[in-house]
Amino acid sequence: MGRGHLSRAAVVGLALLSLTAPPASASITWQLVARGNARGSVDRPAAYVALDSASAAAFADRTGRQGSAAIRGVDFSRNAVVAVFGPFGCKDRRIDVASLTQRGSVLAVGMHERSPAPGTMECMAIFETFRLLTVPKAALHEPYPTRATVTLARA
Repeated sequence: MGRGHLSRAAVVGLALLSLTAPPASASITWQLVARGNARGSVDRPAAYVALDSASAAAFADRTGRQGSAAIRGVDFSRNAVVAVFGPFGCKDRRIDVASLTQRGSVLAVGMHERSPAPGTMECMAIFETFRLLTVPKAALHEPYPTRATVTLARA
């Protein structure tokens, strides 16, 4: 077999591998199940992953009654929960989850801050808020995520 045949065989092999292997950082679908004011304080956004109700207990108290009720309603046999906390305060309504990707055992949460509408006023208070997202476990791949990171892009 000549060099040309080996090169073609390598290309075909890599193409087949890319079809069967999970992508390194494909976008994952999520559903926002709760958001609101959080208990505690953070100086920058932070996120946590819960694959079962026991691991969700680590942050459930910080989400108050609304968040705790949403967590109790999650079917952990089919879904994971991602909790995002941040010092967003009054501008919280302008901050959206833009993307969720898995990179190995880490979920990367991308957030985007929209600019306020021209001519609008907004309070300047800074306090902690939260978001709870459910993620289908079928959309995750091994190693299953145990940590999460957050990046915030400003408009």
